[in-house]
Amino acid sequence: MPLDVNPLIPTTYDVVWPVLAAAVLVVTISAAVSVVRHQRVLSSLATAVWLLVILCAPLLGGIAWFLAGRRQAQDAMDALYPETAPLR
Repeated sequence: MPLDVNPLIPTTYDVVWPVLAAAVLVVTISAAVSVVRHQRVLSSLATAVWLLVILCAPLLGGIAWFLAGRRQAQDAMDALYPETAPLR
């Protein structure tokens, strides 16, 4: 081992992978919580399918929910409860 390498300083991979894993975990949990919050306007089947997609493909499922599913659920909730302020 070369003398200029310090084994006590973590390499880039030792820092990057935990940060990426934490980001995926945050996206997955926030998407699952968002699906459960919109459960009133989603059918039971739609809720189960969205949760299954989010849990089986954590990053892609969470991104798909926030780009497509949440907007439709929010529009349905706005139509159902027009007097309340939007959750956006």
